[in-house]
Amino acid sequence: MRLLQLSNGRLSGSLVIRRLGPLRLLRLQANRCLHVAGSKPLDQRLVCLNLPPSGGGAPLRAHGTTIGPDVLFGLDPRAEVHLSTPEQMDLAVVMLTPSTLTRWSSGQGDRDLEAAPFRCNCLPIDVDSRTQLQRWLLKLLPLQAETPSVPVVSPSAPEAAGGGLLPLLVDALEQGLRLRGVTDSPPARIQMVKQLQQWVEEHPLEPISLDGLCRQAYVGRRSLILGFKEHLGMGPMAYFKLQRLHGVRRGLLEAAPGAVTISGLAASWGFLNPGHFARDYRRLFGELPSATLSGRFSPAVLARGHGTAVDRLPLGSC
Repeated sequence: MRLLQLSNGRLSGSLVIRRLGPLRLLRLQANRCLHVAGSKPLDQRLVCLNLPPSGGGAPLRAHGTTIGPDVLFGLDPRAEVHLSTPEQMDLAVVMLTPSTLTRWSSGQGDRDLEAAPFRCNCLPIDVDSRTQLQRWLLKLLPLQAETPSVPVVSPSAPEAAGGGLLPLLVDALEQGLRLRGVTDSPPARIQMVKQLQQWVEEHPLEPISLDGLCRQAYVGRRSLILGFKEHLGMGPMAYFKLQRLHGVRRGLLEAAPGAVTISGLAASWGFLNPGHFARDYRRLFGELPSATLSGRFSPAVLARGHGTAVDRLPLGSC
């Protein structure tokens, strides 16, 4: 997974991973807007559920589609991860093999669910199904600071835990197939955004201009700017500036002592004004580039807060 921090400030959050019999469960929280991209494991099926905080807030988007609380998403194993999260994101992921899903669904007399729900990326479910799934996931994946209201199942009984969650999951997928006709088609301009993201990733050090991006995508300025604002919450130049700040940060974190200078590395990524670069870097990451290079900030996955460390999350989630 590649994670790009989109909003300013020190990134922090929680990552909880648990294996319960045939299931792998993941819960991810973060306090900053992120863009997540990457591939999914083809031999597994992923079912994701948005766990929004009380009071709602900005929406989570997968492939440009707004994901509310009553939607299972990330289903299609052929679709790459393309997720834009709000601040205060809370996401749960269930990961299982197709054979496990088939065994459980056929054992309950349901139709074969190995493939049908996973030909699309999103399925709607009703409030009751979402509430039951959310209750189980929150019970099985408490954050360290939380004391669950219902005791979490013992690690010695993983099959029992999976047996409680799997029927709910099967029922929700069956329901989603029945309601599938009400899902929205992917919004316009998302393919243009993905095309330019890929081009910039393949040309990390090439100068970027608005007109140059328009020529790459064969679109006008208005469509280009609207597309990025719709799907990433900012214009293309602001987004790619953040992407390249992350590139500088990776270079600083990976550099051997004395191997690079801050000004030289920044200039190679197109930041030619040292003062403006240092200001933007500190605003995004909460520290000066000199602190990153000297190692005074020791990265850890999410909990200590920078976008590079969380690139190594163990599975796709969106």
